[in-house]
Amino acid sequence: MKLLLRWLLASLALLITVHLVPGIRGVESPWLILLAALALGLLNLLARPVLFLLKVVTTPLSCLTFGLWSLGLTLFVNILVFYFVGTLKWGFEVDGFWPAALGAVVMSVLTTVLTGLFEVGRRAEGGR
Repeated sequence: MKLLLRWLLASLALLITVHLVPGIRGVESPWLILLAALALGLLNLLARPVLFLLKVVTTPLSCLTFGLWSLGLTLFVNILVFYFVGTLKWGFEVDGFWPAALGAVVMSVLTTVLTGLFEVGRRAEGGR
């Protein structure tokens, strides 16, 4: 049930992102927004092991930059995933790298806020 709620909240965040960010246009079908949110989630899930490996290999660089390298690497992968799904024209289209960058950041913030508001992923008080 939590997975379905996360997917719906990510779809809502994507819909809001499409309306807020210039350079990102929504496709007419609302079903495609659900498909695009699913594609974003699955591609981010597939990118996690690669991102983890890159972070492990570049740990000295991350230590030298006080973690900014790791943050930048994660952001760059999210931008690439967002841009790739935008080129598929499933729910939204992206005009270039900078709209994709802004869209990825806005969607990340919105998804974090929405999942926090609905307390998705948190355990109930006293629950195990």
